[in-house]
Amino acid sequence: MGNVSSSRDHQVPSPRSAPITKVTDSCASEPIHIPGSIQPHGFLFVLDRANGTILQASESVLRHLGIPASALLGAKLAELVRDPDGEFPQRLEAATQAEHAPFHLGSLTFLSGSGDFDLVVHRSGEAILAEFEPAAPASQLAGLGDFVGRAQQCETVDDLCELAVEEIKKLTGYGRVVAYEFNSEGHGRVNAERHDPGYVSFRGLHFPASDIPEQARRLYLVNRLRCIPDARYEPSPLVPRDNPLTGAPTDLSFAELRSISPSHLRYMEAMGTMASMSISLVVQGRLWGMISCHHAQPRTVPLAVRTQTNLLAQIVSLQIEARRAQGEAARRHELQHLTGMLLSAMAEHDNVPAGLISVPQALLEFARAGGAAVVHSGECLTVGQTPERDDILALCARLPGMAKSGLFHTRDLPAVAPEFASVRKQACGVLAISISELHPNYVLWFRPEWIRSINWAGRGPIPDAEAAARATERTFRPWPQEIRGQSLPWEPWELDSAAELRTAITGVVLRKAEELAGLADELGRTNQELEAFSYSVSHDLRAPLRHIAGYAELLQEYEGAQLSARASRYLANIGDSARFAGRLVDALLTFSQMGRSALKPTQVNLTQTMEQIRRELAPDLQGREVDWVSHELPEVYADAGYIHLALRNLLSNAIKYTRDREPAVIEVGAHPQGGGHVIYVRDNGVGFDMKYAGKLFGVFQRLHRMEDFEGTGIGLANVRRIVERHGGRVWAEGVPDRGATFYLFLPGADSGAAAAPSASHKNSRS
Repeated sequence: MGNVSSSRDHQVPSPRSAPITKVTDSCASEPIHIPGSIQPHGFLFVLDRANGTILQASESVLRHLGIPASALLGAKLAELVRDPDGEFPQRLEAATQAEHAPFHLGSLTFLSGSGDFDLVVHRSGEAILAEFEPAAPASQLAGLGDFVGRAQQCETVDDLCELAVEEIKKLTGYGRVVAYEFNSEGHGRVNAERHDPGYVSFRGLHFPASDIPEQARRLYLVNRLRCIPDARYEPSPLVPRDNPLTGAPTDLSFAELRSISPSHLRYMEAMGTMASMSISLVVQGRLWGMISCHHAQPRTVPLAVRTQTNLLAQIVSLQIEARRAQGEAARRHELQHLTGMLLSAMAEHDNVPAGLISVPQALLEFARAGGAAVVHSGECLTVGQTPERDDILALCARLPGMAKSGLFHTRDLPAVAPEFASVRKQACGVLAISISELHPNYVLWFRPEWIRSINWAGRGPIPDAEAAARATERTFRPWPQEIRGQSLPWEPWELDSAAELRTAITGVVLRKAEELAGLADELGRTNQELEAFSYSVSHDLRAPLRHIAGYAELLQEYEGAQLSARASRYLANIGDSARFAGRLVDALLTFSQMGRSALKPTQVNLTQTMEQIRRELAPDLQGREVDWVSHELPEVYADAGYIHLALRNLLSNAIKYTRDREPAVIEVGAHPQGGGHVIYVRDNGVGFDMKYAGKLFGVFQRLHRMEDFEGTGIGLANVRRIVERHGGRVWAEGVPDRGATFYLFLPGADSGAAAAPSASHKNSRS
């Protein structure tokens, strides 16, 4: 921002009525760490670390020591300074053990008698960089103990920055001191300011990220204080330009005297600033923000004051880091509590969607979202403000290609997937976690578009094409802009907690799957035992029941004339009951055999199957008026014999329960659905109450009296078992005295049981 940072190549008109200029070169690619020169208010030596000889010297040494730079090359620094105790070489070596760590070695005097100089040294590879500035008279600096106490009492980070700029302005005497923080996109917001009369206020303005190129940000991160006493200085080049040890320019990244980018100096001039100082605020290793000082005239700040200012900025950085860490810890603790609530809810329900949706407030608060959805096995449950169901399912279909490690997040969904631009009002931001390794099952949170108005300090972010042209004029007058197209950002700890929740949910799903697998195994064994028992009992009862019926018939035939009317009636009842019991045993035997026989699926023409069944049932229709309504039927992939039996049972039911209708109307049809076909049989018979629909397909379940309608109570159970063995399902609809419709769904050859329609399709009709 302005002269608080390296400039962009567009212009900055001065708020103090300086003329508008146009920056024509780019500093985004400029090698600002190897400028080959320094600011002339001090001088610099590059020393050979092995022997302390001067390899390079800045031309400004002539101004300060009265000796040409070339005359000092090859000399040893220790032989040029006063060293009363003879310890200077040892102190220099000790101070430069760590690389890239500037160290104030104190003040010293040259033998030439040019006054005292503050010396700051640091090591860079096999060289030592020694920077000299005229030592300022000792001044009374305020202690920082009072500042630390006051800083701890600040309620917000903005309050802390206000306190910091106030203190730094007192220490340095600059005309304007501002603090600003960077957002996730690198734009800076001025959150604190102190200035003298005549200086334009920047408070509340935003500076685009393009004001500080990435290479400049890296330097601000490692070299946290930069001071420019006079923006109109003449650079002092190094002699020779390249380091003799390496044959390359000397890296001045950590040198406080390093020369400044020409673009940045023009930026300062356009702003009307002749002197500046920038101090980095680094939080958790990231450039969080900066404190920037401006002055309308040249201004020199002594090293001692700069050192104390830098220390104050470090205290501010630590305070910000502590507050962020405290806030993050509190939020992580809250997220752990919400995770526990969600997992407990899932444990109390049979499935994941029902459990999560049962605690809607916790589900939304987990991601501070406006809406959430759980997509599981084709089912979509929502809470809060969400897109339409079809849009959510379409998004889930896209997620496998976008999610990494089962997690996807964006604050600008239309930019990632333009086809979802219409849902930005509810779902500009999306956070999604996969809760299945095999199926497209997701938990999704949605954040709406975050619309806000901000004031840029002059022109806002520049498009790449315009920046490349390097022809943009810039002013610092407030430039309002409405920001659209993004949601609030997802914080790192929210993403971490979402990943942890995903792991926990998949663990719950796996555990439930294991439990269900165990129950299925146990149920399978039980069914096998029951089928074996049923088969054994049915097989063993057939012969005795036939004997009873047969002997009753023989007794009636040979002794009937001698029996009384009552005895004959009793004997007839015995025969009828034995024959009914025989039919019941035959049906039960057929039912048990269905679970034991292997299916032999082929392509079955249902139209031909229905015609054959109608011919078989024709004797039952003697003397009745029946209207058949037949629609086109498909071919299905099934066991021909079993499907014939299932459809025969449905048609027999329709014929039986329409016997008192004149005419009886029986309709047969089908329609494609879910990769297979739904076949239905509809009649206008006695119907049934839907509250008993769950009993229809059970063994020995009857909704009507046997005296009214004969039957064993096993026919519909046989239908269900046949269809389920084919991977399908059956259901029915009815209205008392207004008829019933029986449906069966058969999947396609490649669809399997997963293709069966969900409960939401139970009311399908042709």
